[in-house]
Amino acid sequence: MLIYTAADGNYALQASVLFKSLCLTQSSSFKFVVFGNNWSKDKRACLEQIRRADCEIEHIEINPHDFDGIKLSRGFPLATAYNIIAPDYYLNSEQRLLYMDSDVLVTTDLSSIHRSEMTTPVAACLDAHIVFAASPSMWRPWREESVAPTTPYLNTGVMLIDVQRWQEHEITERCLSLMRKYDMPCADQDALNLVLRGQFNVLASRYNSMPYHYLTQWRYLDLVSTADDIREAIEDPAIIHFHRSFLGKPWTFGCTHPARNLWVGLADQVQPSWRKQLDLNSLARTVVARRAKMMIQDPRTPTSYSLRRVSEALDTSKLDPK
Repeated sequence: MLIYTAADGNYALQASVLFKSLCLTQSSSFKFVVFGNNWSKDKRACLEQIRRADCEIEHIEINPHDFDGIKLSRGFPLATAYNIIAPDYYLNSEQRLLYMDSDVLVTTDLSSIHRSEMTTPVAACLDAHIVFAASPSMWRPWREESVAPTTPYLNTGVMLIDVQRWQEHEITERCLSLMRKYDMPCADQDALNLVLRGQFNVLASRYNSMPYHYLTQWRYLDLVSTADDIREAIEDPAIIHFHRSFLGKPWTFGCTHPARNLWVGLADQVQPSWRKQLDLNSLARTVVARRAKMMIQDPRTPTSYSLRRVSEALDTSKLDPK
């Protein structure tokens, strides 16, 4: 299983926490590829210290000048588009890839998802908040590109990619073309959804449990998904995604995400000297949302989460140094 993520050096801690969670939960060997620049020797060494004896790590640096034409709004770095670039430019000899944003952690074995049957280039979860291409929360050029307004909308935080189908449909170049043409709020995610036009295999929501699964006033997924699918994403997530939301991120002050302690515990093992960051914009949004009573959480939300560690039958000599 080849798993890749996008993380420049400033997101090395997050990528390391993701890798740590994979090493603790996967029953089979895997290769972990990190696309990102500005990784110091110490940060690379940190990944090596976490690495299981039966797993591989590879770092791939990106020349930003090769992709000068890509437009990224809201200060998003080029790393936001590495997930789109990699299957065509760097991992094009593989058959199947599993992509994860670096701000996720894995709680259980993913062998079953990797073996999932695919009939399209991409398998992914529906976005818990946006749901449709024409979601009114953010503008995207669905009308300009003649995409039906109710076209299903995926979240790119976790994607299973069939490389051959991806290349046959020229997904990378079509996405890059849209990113050069439009200044879209969700950049790579908007581009991929416009290209796929709803033609993707839908994964169970537990494979990308997002903050808006918990926030009932912002969870538009109820319109198209089943109650059991949403319940599993809340109560038994396989992959927890800490993307930007009113809940904040666990490496910043003021975070109220229900899985924050699990992430912090892994970060303490990976890099004991790490310190939380102060994100004033995020903190201000959270305070305003709380005062406006916009942060009502689903009553099924657990107070804590844990990892399902692999069987002791696996060679765990380098699994958990603590």
